Amino acid sequence: MSLESIFAEVFNIPESTVVDGLSLHDIDNWDSLAHMMLITRLEDDFRVQLSGDEIADMRSVGDARLALRRQGAAV
Repeated sequence: MSLESIFAEVFNIPESTVVDGLSLHDIDNWDSLAHMMLITRLEDDFRVQLSGDEIADMRSVGDARLALRRQGAAV
């Protein structure tokens, strides 16, 4: 599953709107629970273990992409 499709599914938004600049300020339902659902999906689908700092600093699609790349995921 792609990063874009995971964001679209977790936040119930059109996949076409998922771009690197899309941030938590743009998504009304990006709260702490949704954030943890996102992290779980990313870790499961990309088979990585994100650090606490990476999780806390993830505020946009671009941040998620960068964190996954740092973990060796192809995104």
